[in-house]
Amino acid sequence: MGLFSNRVHLIDLHCYKPPKELKFDSEEAYRIASGSEMFSEKELKFMRKITEKSGLSPTETHLPKAINPLYVGLKPKISIDTSMDEARMCLFGAVEGLLKKTGLKASDVDILITCCSIFCPTPSMSSMIVNEFKMRPSILSYHLGGMGCSMGVVSVNLINDLLKAHPNSNAVLVTTETTTPAYYTGTERSRLVTNCLFRMGGAAILFSNKTYMIPRAKYELKSSIRIHQGYRDEAYACIRHSPDEDGVDGIYLGKDVVTEASRGLSKALTIIAARVLDIGQILQYICTQMIRKWVPRVPEFSPSFGKCLDHVLIHAGGAKVLEGIGKNLQLADHMLAPSYSVLWNYGNVSSSTTWYTLSNIESLRGVQKGDTIMQVGVGSGVKCGVNLWKAKRDVHEVHEAWEHVWEKNGRVKEASHAKRRTRMLSSRALLRAFLLVVFILLAMYFSDHWRSGNHWDILPKNDERASLSSNLTSPDLAEAKLCAVGLSWVG
Repeated sequence: MGLFSNRVHLIDLHCYKPPKELKFDSEEAYRIASGSEMFSEKELKFMRKITEKSGLSPTETHLPKAINPLYVGLKPKISIDTSMDEARMCLFGAVEGLLKKTGLKASDVDILITCCSIFCPTPSMSSMIVNEFKMRPSILSYHLGGMGCSMGVVSVNLINDLLKAHPNSNAVLVTTETTTPAYYTGTERSRLVTNCLFRMGGAAILFSNKTYMIPRAKYELKSSIRIHQGYRDEAYACIRHSPDEDGVDGIYLGKDVVTEASRGLSKALTIIAARVLDIGQILQYICTQMIRKWVPRVPEFSPSFGKCLDHVLIHAGGAKVLEGIGKNLQLADHMLAPSYSVLWNYGNVSSSTTWYTLSNIESLRGVQKGDTIMQVGVGSGVKCGVNLWKAKRDVHEVHEAWEHVWEKNGRVKEASHAKRRTRMLSSRALLRAFLLVVFILLAMYFSDHWRSGNHWDILPKNDERASLSSNLTSPDLAEAKLCAVGLSWVG
């Protein structure tokens, strides 16, 4: 079994880069749409506004030929065959890239998990990969669907459990979102938003608990938190794939998505906070809550996750959400820059987004041994996941998905952004241990508050959310703005 058989390590990853001919030109697409009678002027103005505020590049993201206006105009070819074409392109491209990069043989894979929310073919996507790469008959394969953008994060929880149950194994996770069957051809605004944000992509990640693979590992999984809000009707129904009033299928977005996502993610971050925040901030939080019992006017303590983390992988679904999270978690601009870069170059690639963010950091900034990385995802259900990783070695490599940015800008110098988090000196270990004991005693004493369900808010407050629709006189545009922000959380 080996000394490290119960520890899950991330060995390497590969993010698929679609071919250049599939790039989506938003200006050309709107020109084509303007010359048709499919959308009214009001609807075209709505979609243009969503696109401009989304944070996506007008020319860098990708769409498959079946729904790319540059190839099919406004007559998308949505079918099982065209959906399968896109799925094969992304899945096989990601896996092939991973096997080539790691030198691993397909027969060396013991566990395979695939993720795609909307498209669920038969045989499954995992079976498609097993057949294409001729993996061995004893492989444990699973397919996850219907979980939206959270799958790329919460699936690590399943990887963790499977590797603990099967020591000395290699596990491959493949994430994608097939955009073809999710494309909406109707005119309902809350469903049109998906067409403006979602783009094609995929990622393959190799995990292992094999002893001989440990020296090659990039990261070790330190913690994996998962929260499910599906027991609440409001959370369960706020986003779903369903027909509109005219019977046209599309992803429905409720107005309360932001609220439900905030509630779920706040719970997840509250749990993981004790494993991320330094002792000083934890004690400050406890003391603040004690004081507030007698002096309610004292403002609540807002933790600074940015001071305790080296990198943050946030699902890049929309510029406004990234801005809100960064503000409330007190993250410096340079920590959010990789997520914004993913949004600009690849758009919302659903469950693959945080893995594109990690590859961006490795390519353009680099990771140092000992760095702490927090991975955050939220998806339909509402489901929330937070993973905590520790870098096992220095990582400085340019991924294929980011070669075009590297060639243009080169590696980002960390010193030009902000100083890295100061490492704790070993001479302070005793002081930290003492403070930890004090914290445990205080936490036990005030455990009633910890069980009360009061959590830190990580999305904008109500008044901040209201400001998103300020200066908009049309109720429809206000609703559209909320849709743009809400959909960026979920797939």
